[in-house]
Amino acid sequence: MSSRLHHYQILISFIGCLLDYKSMKAFFGTHTSQNNLVSLVLLCSHLLILPSCGIHVSDPGAGTAPAVVYKTRKDYRDRVSVQLSPDNRTITAYPAPSDVPYQKPIALANGYLLKRMVGNAFLSLSIEEYAGSSHSYSADELLELVVDIDPYLEIYDCSACTKGDTAAINLLIREKKLRKCKSLR
Repeated sequence: MSSRLHHYQILISFIGCLLDYKSMKAFFGTHTSQNNLVSLVLLCSHLLILPSCGIHVSDPGAGTAPAVVYKTRKDYRDRVSVQLSPDNRTITAYPAPSDVPYQKPIALANGYLLKRMVGNAFLSLSIEEYAGSSHSYSADELLELVVDIDPYLEIYDCSACTKGDTAAINLLIREKKLRKCKSLR
């Protein structure tokens, strides 16, 4: 959704409040006044002016995670994923134990998975072991637990062509059109 369209939707909502006295009372409370009405009109006009000045509000969907679809050489669905540096000598990102249970991939058609975690390498630790451990692992300790630095047979960013919709991704997979997505290999 463009930021200009988003502004217009907000404007229409505010105009609806202006036209409906009951909504205005709910918005401003029981003491609606001319000052509140003027403030609302000024706010609405600013929503129209800002986009024309080159100032844009971010797209509400812009912060969503990319739809990364992949297959691995081995079954790593239950393993913790970490991000390695380009030279594979250091870990640049890894999940907190409290976050890792929510990072299991989503199963898609034909053995593909939807990635829900950062990472280009997998550890020997299972998600359950890592989440339940009382030990606080350092990046160096985790680096010693890496079992695969090149796990992906195929990996695609399907964000642009599917907007992260799993039904659309599965359709691409079933129709053998996954290559329409951006290859990350």
